[in-house]
Amino acid sequence: MFRAEILKLRSTRSAWVIGIVALAGAVLVQALTVVMPRVLDRLDRLDALTSPGPATDLVPDLVALTDLGTAGAQRGMLDLLGNGPSGTGSVGVATLCMLILGALAGTTDFRTGGIVPTALVVPSRTRVLLGKAAATAVAAATIGVGLALVSALGLATAVLSTPGAGLAVDGGDVLGTWARGLAVLVAFAWLGLGVGILVRNQVAAIVVVVAVAFVEPLVQAVVALVSAGTSSALTWLPLTLGATASAGQAAGLLGDVATTGAAAALAGLAAWVAVVLGSGAVTFSRRDLL
Repeated sequence: MFRAEILKLRSTRSAWVIGIVALAGAVLVQALTVVMPRVLDRLDRLDALTSPGPATDLVPDLVALTDLGTAGAQRGMLDLLGNGPSGTGSVGVATLCMLILGALAGTTDFRTGGIVPTALVVPSRTRVLLGKAAATAVAAATIGVGLALVSALGLATAVLSTPGAGLAVDGGDVLGTWARGLAVLVAFAWLGLGVGILVRNQVAAIVVVVAVAFVEPLVQAVVALVSAGTSSALTWLPLTLGATASAGQAAGLLGDVATTGAAAALAGLAAWVAVVLGSGAVTFSRRDLL
């Protein structure tokens, strides 16, 4: 069953497009991260020559935040979700691609009608779902390995092109960041798979995961504004948990660190996957296939 599901993903053009888009997004983020300190430095010098304005105090803070010689900035560049050195926790291209990958894996058989012959060959629906989950995880992890290579290249470029900068992270930091990132990518793909199994309609499933990806940050911003930043309940939403787990900590635009740790975030994200994918498994085993 696993080999059949892998073959479906390999022979589906959309899966390849998702992988290419995820890698292209990572390349863009790395390029912007390398260029940003130079842009901010020029803005800082320009502000020094002109009359003081609102940006006079902000630009130095941003320059310090994007200093590619610091361990925090370098860990941000290694983040597979592509949040960058600031670790904003925003929904990036990789997150969206994983959600859509899972949604496609869960709905393609229903769209093409291939779920019927699959069920005839493999009567156990649990085996069918486990095969889909395993194949989706392998696809997500494969894309994650590509993202790790891009992040390593970006970090090497940043260190070599930044005067006085050296490698501020050790092998444990690098491997730990990549391991957490791979786990989060697989979890997001499984969330998308669970939504796809629940919804079944491919277009509707994609709309749902895209809507969640865009609505969650908006809801967070509104709640933070209303509560003056005192509410932490929304830090337990799935995409926020994924960003926190991948980066190792949650941070705002200017580095205000949240209290949720990586281990707690991974556990919370695993709970979301268990609920969504478990619900999909229950409905898949009880509902008619057509």
